[in-house]
Amino acid sequence: MIFVKTFKGYEDRTAELDDTVNQWIVAQRVEVVGINSMLSHEAESRARSGDLIYTVLYKGDKPAA
Repeated sequence: MIFVKTFKGYEDRTAELDDTVNQWIVAQRVEVVGINSMLSHEAESRARSGDLIYTVLYKGDKPAA
């Protein structure tokens, strides 16, 4: 069965988000079938940075933690 895991970070901190996703993949020992990314940006944002969302699609018998 295919499951979804979503990770959220900031566009100016991609290395941190990449590390989090990679650590999760290794810890859960999942078979990744795809990763999609989306950038959400507010023009009036005080932080001047948008949210970066990674959606990981993976195979498994049940959802991973």
